[in-house]
Amino acid sequence: MMKRLLAFGLFAACLTASASADPYDHLPSYGYPSEAAQQLNPYDAVPEIDPRWCRFGGYCPRPTGYHEDHRRIEHHEGPRLPGMLGHETLLVDCGKAWHEDYDGDRHEGHHEGRHEEHHEGHRTVFFSIDEAAEAASPNATILIIPPGEGMTCVESVHIHKPLTLATYGSGRAVIQAPQGKPCLTAHIPLGDSLIIDGIKFIARSRETPCVAVEAGHVTMRNSQVDSRGADWAFDVKESGELTLEQSKIETDFSGVHARRATVELKNVDIDIAGRNGAAFLNLGRTDCLDRDGGTIHGSVGLALECSEGSVEGTNIIGASIGILASSGTRGLRLTDVKLTKPDTGILLLPGQLGMVTVERSTITKARDGIIVAPGAESQITGTVISDSRETGITTFGAGALISSNKIVGAEDGIRMLASQAFPPPMFADFAAIPIIDSDGGGPVVENNLIANAHRAGVRIDGRFGGAQHHLNGKLMGNTIYAEHGQCIDDDFNDDPVRVKANTCNRDRFNWLF
Repeated sequence: MMKRLLAFGLFAACLTASASADPYDHLPSYGYPSEAAQQLNPYDAVPEIDPRWCRFGGYCPRPTGYHEDHRRIEHHEGPRLPGMLGHETLLVDCGKAWHEDYDGDRHEGHHEGRHEEHHEGHRTVFFSIDEAAEAASPNATILIIPPGEGMTCVESVHIHKPLTLATYGSGRAVIQAPQGKPCLTAHIPLGDSLIIDGIKFIARSRETPCVAVEAGHVTMRNSQVDSRGADWAFDVKESGELTLEQSKIETDFSGVHARRATVELKNVDIDIAGRNGAAFLNLGRTDCLDRDGGTIHGSVGLALECSEGSVEGTNIIGASIGILASSGTRGLRLTDVKLTKPDTGILLLPGQLGMVTVERSTITKARDGIIVAPGAESQITGTVISDSRETGITTFGAGALISSNKIVGAEDGIRMLASQAFPPPMFADFAAIPIIDSDGGGPVVENNLIANAHRAGVRIDGRFGGAQHHLNGKLMGNTIYAEHGQCIDDDFNDDPVRVKANTCNRDRFNWLF
């Protein structure tokens, strides 16, 4: 009886130990499991790295395909990784190669028979992401060993087929761009996607962007881009699509640039260290049909030219211009965006047929919260702009709807200016000719709270160049608090903006934030 109880106890202990083991021990540890990790069967053991690999300095047998006369490595058979959704999985280790004389040249001289060894069910280990991407079949998954177990991958990766790049094991794989080259260039067939999950990119070159999307759809999740000194962290060309989720960009220059592209940004943090001069804007024709135009340099968080899609839950700290936006045909929506300490929070420019919508956003401690250029069709609603050094919102004759916003603390809460006064002096290098003229309707400013302005809650001024210009629009139903300045300054409203049913309070609004 005792023997039976002892045997049963040992069996139960084994079951308990097995049940308590974390099946995701070898999977990426993000806020939520990566897509690549979720496709693995949690009850299948993840293969361990072969301890004979030369990065440990131990004995390494000569791999198949090694040629004495060339003294270089192609690839070798490694652990068999489980396939994902019926597609192959390749492993990349950027650590020390098989032979001490290995020169690291991974892009030249492919030997015959290289792809003959790579057949269905045969998993291989590569020492270069670029090599693995070249050898992989479409829709394959490439798992990269992170520093600590492996090393940082110092290379410029070129992807021209649909793939998934993810981290193998815990931590985060790192790709560092060589000087003067991008971290990654994606030229994917239209309709296909490159998925990047849980990888850190590092760039230190001003000549090229860190990630260039030339064509196709790139999706990046749970990742980080450190592009200090780089041209752009992301540069998305025409026909390109970029989806960024749960990711962070650290830069001292510029974040994301997209021209006639589709963008979907959700829960992205962009930190811009310091202010490295003004933003230099040369947009060409503002209808975005001039392919030679569209050059923007300087400290810009998001530059979305004639692009469509959405930006949601994104935080931007710093920048000369937090967001530069002009809409594509289907419109561009900025929702729950938070901008802190930019020079200009949001600059809205004329684009194509769509509208730029700014809603439920916050702009804090900017020089100018939002500037709306002539012809920029836009809606600004439910947004809080506080502690601006100059203005909360400035419109230049644009047909914009500005409704249900809170603007607290500025020299002028809202300025309604003539279209001829654009661009303002802070954009001395702005070149966008011709600016599309406004439709003559002017802005509609209604139901806003405008408080604690030093000079005027609302200033209506049609002067420019020594002349009075046409100015139109509506100002109605707003609540204005002006303790020392004017509620509405319309001394130069000769071609009158209709002013109706606004409430003026001659005291200070108690703002708790």
